[in-house]
Amino acid sequence: NILSKKLLIAPFVIFLILLQLISVTPNAEAQIVDSDWVDIIESYAFTIDANTTAEIVVCVFPSLYGHGIKDGSGGEINEIVKLGVYIFNEEPLEIDGGTQTGIGKSGKDNGVLVLVALEERQWRIEIGYGLEGDITDIESNLIAQNYLVPAFQEGNYGEGLYDTVVALGEQIPIGNEPNNLRLRGYYYYESDGLPEPAPKPFWEWEIYGI
Repeated sequence: NILSKKLLIAPFVIFLILLQLISVTPNAEAQIVDSDWVDIIESYAFTIDANTTAEIVVCVFPSLYGHGIKDGSGGEINEIVKLGVYIFNEEPLEIDGGTQTGIGKSGKDNGVLVLVALEERQWRIEIGYGLEGDITDIESNLIAQNYLVPAFQEGNYGEGLYDTVVALGEQIPIGNEPNNLRLRGYYYYESDGLPEPAPKPFWEWEIYGI
């Protein structure tokens, strides 16, 4: 897979916490975001999945170029909006026990994608139609501006992603019925085989969240 995962085995705490770390290979560490931050991003996203059925997925790309994700014509997708839509709907991603195309539960369209491309200093948040009543485009943009952008300007990638995921998750209501749907299990992905760009302080991130 172009976007790959890593699994860490951790204690299972009643229906809330399962630590599963996603990266390049099953035995590698996350290359861009510190593994401690990835742990808690994964744990929080798992809890949201268990309690609401919604799937919050984070994808981190060093660059919009060289990642290898191609559209139907065979050309690499180098535009952040198109890349976000493609990953959200069409890119097969590894999950616990297999692969899944589309973020969110089938029939619910309740996925969230937080996508960042570091070299180009661009970000994108995709919200499934099933969650648009809970997270509007304006709200997702404000969350990114309040949490993602300031932290990334300081080079605090993990903190920015975690705070963004938590702020998005807090908008999703907990269901009243038991969740009998399969949990995704993996929620953090990095692009394979690309070097981490040198940190650039005081970035002026472009707004693509609306």
